[in-house]
Amino acid sequence: MAIKEFEFMHGGVITRLLRKDVPMQLTLVETNSNDSKAVYKLLTKKNSELILYIKYRSKPEPRKTEGNTWIFNFTQNNLKELCSYKDDNFMVALICGKEKQLNNSEVCLLDKQQVTSSIDIHSKSSQTITVKLSDRKGFRVYGTMTIGEPIIIPRNKINTIAI
Repeated sequence: MAIKEFEFMHGGVITRLLRKDVPMQLTLVETNSNDSKAVYKLLTKKNSELILYIKYRSKPEPRKTEGNTWIFNFTQNNLKELCSYKDDNFMVALICGKEKQLNNSEVCLLDKQQVTSSIDIHSKSSQTITVKLSDRKGFRVYGTMTIGEPIIIPRNKINTIAI
């Protein structure tokens, strides 16, 4: 049986997190193979828990501007799911794929505060998070609610998070 695209994309994020020096347990909370997202629960030996919400785009948007741009749409169902985790420690991993160079895909990792300042998880209409990436710069993140300057996320954040 062939590996589905979402399994391949999510596998990169999960591998990065599980290869840390912190022993942890991973549980798949919810997934739909027809969607680009899934929810995982990470639990460390110290009983620290993290809900990880992963979405991916397999290629950047066709833009003529400098760098690459990925637009992540959060449907009403996605927002309801995020809202159900609002009292938990959660992060959203946005996989910015590069279709012809999958090994050059990157992960933009947003903590709960960055997510809730970018999109309205209580909204009755869809919300979007746009991720822009140029050479030698961090991610520039803009959400439906972003006013002014973007949120800047280091490219190596997934390697430095403490769970």
